[in-house]
Amino acid sequence: MKHISSAVGAGKIRRASRFIREDGRGFLVAIDMQTASGDGPDLDVVERIAAGGPDGILVSWQVARRYPEAFRSCGLILRIDGATTMLGNYAQGDPFELMWQAEQAALIGADAVVMMAFPGADDEGKSLQRLGAVVRECEKIGMPVIAESIPGTWARTVPWDTEHIAKAARICVENGADAIKTPAPPEIAEVADVVANTEAPVFILGGPKKDSEDEAVQYAADVVAAGAAGIAFGRNTFGAKDPTEMARRLAAAVHGA
Repeated sequence: MKHISSAVGAGKIRRASRFIREDGRGFLVAIDMQTASGDGPDLDVVERIAAGGPDGILVSWQVARRYPEAFRSCGLILRIDGATTMLGNYAQGDPFELMWQAEQAALIGADAVVMMAFPGADDEGKSLQRLGAVVRECEKIGMPVIAESIPGTWARTVPWDTEHIAKAARICVENGADAIKTPAPPEIAEVADVVANTEAPVFILGGPKKDSEDEAVQYAADVVAAGAAGIAFGRNTFGAKDPTEMARRLAAAVHGA
């Protein structure tokens, strides 16, 4: 059977290798929150971050099409869901809808797509059905799917403890997600428990901006040392005094340089 291969499978592996290095780790930067917030990073910050050597950048449709050269040497991960903003009651329930399809992500050159999932929410079926629909489409074209796994909702209707974070991540993977983006458990050492329960790379969210850049870099090193495949930092990267240098420091922390 070793001579049997798959063009679709090869496509997914090739795309994933754009944002996960040979050491199995990846440093991702999230520049996609502005689809809901309407503000946030400077308009051209993706170029400065790309110069610092991240492995992949999570972006909106506008950033992907406006700054294509920023992705010459790193993966483009497209946020494909949205349709709700922080101008209203953002944290309650699951108001998300699909904005883009798998073929449109491939058209713009994406190496993966990312979308929300809310296992444990009262209306959890909405996000899990969306995830299933996206997985079905992405399987046809060899596109990796990253599920942003949030137990309950952003309102924390389910505790963000190790048990629920680990179970939510596992649920997303069992429904077809190729990688997970998730909050860290309360104790960083327990990232190992989340990873042990999840048969896919786990990327830990940066969360609110840390008190110092040194603290953010140490946090990145700690979650990777605990077993995470990497980090997905937003404010702690683009909100730095020098986003290019911060990206370099975080990349070094993730890959052990």
